[in-house]
Amino acid sequence: MAQEIGTIDANGLDFDGKFAHGKPGLWYKQMLADRSLRSMAAFTAVCAVIMLIITLSYIGDFAHRLNLNTTSVGGKDGESCESMEQKNVAVHLFINIAATMILGCSNTYQQLVTSLKVDEIRWVLSKRGDSKVGTNSPWSINHKREGKTKAWLAWLLLISTSLVSNYQSFQLPLDATFELPSEFRVSMLFPHTTSLLFIQLLTQPVHFLANSVIGPSFYIHMPSEVTYTFKNGTKSDSYPPDAGCWTALRANAYVLPKNLKLLNDGYNADELGNSTTYRSVNVQYAPVCQPLMGTADVETALKEAVFFQREVAKYANGNCTSESIECLLSDLMPKQCRMNVRMQAAFILTGCLFIKAIYMIVLNVRARHRTKHNCLTYGDVIVASVLDPSLKIKNECMLNSGDGWRQKVEHTCHKHCKDPVPSMTGDDIGHCQKCKKFNKSDKAADLPHPSIAIKYKRSLLSNLGSTAIVQMLTLMAISIVMISISIMIAVSMSGLTSDYKDNCPPRKGRYNEYDCTFSLSWYLKDQFGTWGGFSSSASLGALPSDSLASEFTAFAVSNGAQFLYSLLYLLLIYNLSLISMENEWGAWEEKRRRPRCTLVRGKQFEQSYFLQLPSRVLLPLMAYAALMHWLLGQAISTTETIFTDPEHKIEHSTYFVTYAAYPIFISTILMIAMTAVCWWAFTFTREGFIPQMYGSIRACCASTAELEDFAYEGIQWGDLGMGEKFRHAGFTSDEPAKILPAELYAGREKME
Repeated sequence: MAQEIGTIDANGLDFDGKFAHGKPGLWYKQMLADRSLRSMAAFTAVCAVIMLIITLSYIGDFAHRLNLNTTSVGGKDGESCESMEQKNVAVHLFINIAATMILGCSNTYQQLVTSLKVDEIRWVLSKRGDSKVGTNSPWSINHKREGKTKAWLAWLLLISTSLVSNYQSFQLPLDATFELPSEFRVSMLFPHTTSLLFIQLLTQPVHFLANSVIGPSFYIHMPSEVTYTFKNGTKSDSYPPDAGCWTALRANAYVLPKNLKLLNDGYNADELGNSTTYRSVNVQYAPVCQPLMGTADVETALKEAVFFQREVAKYANGNCTSESIECLLSDLMPKQCRMNVRMQAAFILTGCLFIKAIYMIVLNVRARHRTKHNCLTYGDVIVASVLDPSLKIKNECMLNSGDGWRQKVEHTCHKHCKDPVPSMTGDDIGHCQKCKKFNKSDKAADLPHPSIAIKYKRSLLSNLGSTAIVQMLTLMAISIVMISISIMIAVSMSGLTSDYKDNCPPRKGRYNEYDCTFSLSWYLKDQFGTWGGFSSSASLGALPSDSLASEFTAFAVSNGAQFLYSLLYLLLIYNLSLISMENEWGAWEEKRRRPRCTLVRGKQFEQSYFLQLPSRVLLPLMAYAALMHWLLGQAISTTETIFTDPEHKIEHSTYFVTYAAYPIFISTILMIAMTAVCWWAFTFTREGFIPQMYGSIRACCASTAELEDFAYEGIQWGDLGMGEKFRHAGFTSDEPAKILPAELYAGREKME
């Protein structure tokens, strides 16, 4: 039962010594945690409604789309590509921010699922020795005493709906109420880094569809005007043949061929951005073809194909063949672009957002007027151990997180025991304590565990151990790869610049591979791109046309770099969060502070920010993540080219993989900076006698052995006096003494 603790001030009852519960109303009377969680639910619901509106707006276009091999549809016939560029940047900026916040919302609700309840703390300390507060690892669910199945199902629901809804995610995987995703919490178990990377692999693909659901494309029509020119000796050497030219001769209509390989070479369909709409086409024909002009319909004309090895070799009718005609495209029109919605992504994303929003709303509705019992921060554990004294660990005031603990064992000798002398505890050499059938252990039995007060603490690198090696090898490998790519591009750009200057202006009698009427910047942009986007990138190649697999591959290419960066960003967040938490924890030895918690109300407690990171750390990280995700999205992406012939209900879609040099250079610099910051983080140390905590529930409970109430000014950690054998240290509302260096500290019995 919770201890009845109360503090009266001039305004009446402030802290009533009980765990808080929900208040009526939506906002004003709620704690920061409630407002944050409700904001996340509302934001997710708004995003779900926006996606529903977008999906319903384009459902008609999707149902009547011409190309059944793609789900990319758009409502307009095309508009200026210049105006489309600005719209594209704005849309994707909004999408990246929204996707990042959605992922953060989901991750915070996952922390509610994985967090321990107050009444489970003593049990988990007794059975497991320690656990972590503030983590988002699914393995923490196994530390629960009851409700594991329900928690796993809820976690799987949130994870499965996050598979297609992030980042940028973290991206930066960040909370909608200005907090980091909970799997980045500083209180993570170091041995669980692998599981956290696994979670990141699951949750970061929220950008995978979110960033691809809307995107621009080049939009190309077929010529609407057909003219004819009689020309003796006309002979076409194009192979495969120009199918549209044959239909123009036979049916007076230049029709987009069903096979894009049969399109006129003048469209440059294999080169991104070099295709555009032509208003007119001139059909030059030989005398043998004159009797066939305009004497058939399109369907009949296309049936006149001659196949060789299952491919169209030519079109022929009598002596007239496609080799006897030639089409010249003319009246070049300005390039047109269209903002498309990829309905494959839109359907899945809308469904996942609605499932997520409904779950969050239901959880908030059910939480009204209920007593709070989830420990989300280490401040919650401190408060809980004061309200419920059975949670206190009374004889371990100087043990660091990760240190061993003593356990009380009730031992029964059995066949594995080699020592003939019976033992009640099995602590002696020769007795087996591994068999649970013959040993009952209590890992929170309050046995004295004295430690020497030492001011100097280990560095973060020492605490992480082998995990740090994996992190740094990964970061350095990626940085080296990005540096190598940047150097290769820079050298190639330098070579092109040198060649251009050698050849321009042109010299007489010398072959010139450059058209000097085009500037050097034009060639650099054509070969290496500039700032990215669909109109400022260089093409690496085309994916197979009219393929759902190509569409999915385009999603992967467009978001792959951001996804990989999100995994690396986890390392940065992880290390900075550890530093932030340890710094906050260590400050309690130097000055009096109020605990920051979500379980109780009162002026004795802080609600300055939700969960682990303060705004002075969080906001720069959010800005850095947004910039890095945007740059990576510009550095490598895919651009769609659509060839359309609405009159004859034919359409083709081709995705091109593109890259841009400037975003690659800048993202490389930022990656190097990120690696340097992580190196700096590993060297972090703090001085102080207060033990290292790093999210350890046991360390929190051991620090409150003699804490009975919370002063308005806060609490402070320090020396609490001498017992019969050892000195004791911990939190107190009074003024503590300074720690005595090199003295043994454990618990103490109060002097009569």
